[in-house]
Amino acid sequence: MAAVVIAVEGIAGVVTGLVFAIAALVGHPSDRATAVLLGVLLMLYGGAVVLVGRGIDRGRGWARTPAYLVQFFALVVAWYQRDTLPAVTAGLAIAAVAAIVTLARSHTETRS
Repeated sequence: MAAVVIAVEGIAGVVTGLVFAIAALVGHPSDRATAVLLGVLLMLYGGAVVLVGRGIDRGRGWARTPAYLVQFFALVVAWYQRDTLPAVTAGLAIAAVAAIVTLARSHTETRS
């Protein structure tokens, strides 16, 4: 279950990055290059998170640390953006907490 939650987060990152890049190319941002770069970075980040989810699914030990780090940073972003986009940050926080719980439970189940 942890792998699914993390993979969904990664896919959301890729889709968000793609939307940002398209909006930067089609729209009129104040700095087009920075907006496109942000979209590309989000797509790369999302792809890496998908790979971490795949590592969790295959039981790779290396994937646990980046999986927890992704959730930590998601909670930090959710906390500091809570007044800007409350619905989005609530969803982000819920997904991060769900991933932490499923990661902890999957680790406990494999050890016993």
